[in-house]
Amino acid sequence: MKLFSYLIAWALLAVPACAAEGPEEIQWRKIAPENLLIIDTDYGRTVIELNPEFAPNHVQRIRELSADGFYDGLTFYRVIEGFVAQGGRGEEEDSPKLPEKYPTLINENERASAGLDFAPLGSPDLYAPESGHVNGFAAARNPETQMTWLQHCPGSMAMARDNDPDSGDAEFYIVLGPGTRYLDRNLTVFGRVIDGMQYIQKLNRGIRSINYGVIEDVSRRGIIRSFHVAADMPEDDRPSYEVMPTPSDHFEIHKTKKRIRNDAFFYRHPPEVVEACTVVAPARAVKE
Repeated sequence: MKLFSYLIAWALLAVPACAAEGPEEIQWRKIAPENLLIIDTDYGRTVIELNPEFAPNHVQRIRELSADGFYDGLTFYRVIEGFVAQGGRGEEEDSPKLPEKYPTLINENERASAGLDFAPLGSPDLYAPESGHVNGFAAARNPETQMTWLQHCPGSMAMARDNDPDSGDAEFYIVLGPGTRYLDRNLTVFGRVIDGMQYIQKLNRGIRSINYGVIEDVSRRGIIRSFHVAADMPEDDRPSYEVMPTPSDHFEIHKTKKRIRNDAFFYRHPPEVVEACTVVAPARAVKE
């Protein structure tokens, strides 16, 4: 219990410490309402930042389906412990059909590095030549090919597909646990959870070895009560969020605290390495 209490206290102090140690007050980056997705389930509200910088067509698809109310009343029908929570139409023959105006999407699994403000992590990465962050999103890049992509981290939101790389259309998933980086550049990541991940974690699970984790008892599936982009909500009801800029001096301090554990508690110092997925760019809800 003492260890747990100590680590929680340290985590809560991490962001204020950045402000105290940094040369200036943090200039938080406001998330535009058209890039803020709100999913309500019976457990609570989950907020996602969409990323049109990497996946403009996928983000636009989510905006349009949200405006149509397509996801309202659908479910998280495939949920696998430590892997993903997948939502949308489901896989039954009588599942809702996607309107013909929505063709399958060409994958946006990576993009040219030119023009991106990449903040290198400073630690080696198992899956890429270089790891880091772009505007708060964990990303990786290859200096030789000059390509950059978003990582499959816990909380990442991506588009499901069939074997064809360009077969995604509306079925999305949210990564539940670590160990999914092998999916990087194979599926399109288009967002990340910035608040309410605990409600996604509460969803009932399927069994991976039975029908690939699809929850066969429909009554146990988590219902999507509403699925809306903030820009489509009345202004008085819109949530507003800000993210610590990456790169920035304050984020460098935040990142260093994760990499160098030299507090008095650690009488055996861990290696000074860190993974981008564990260095989450802090986000906060704000009132306007």
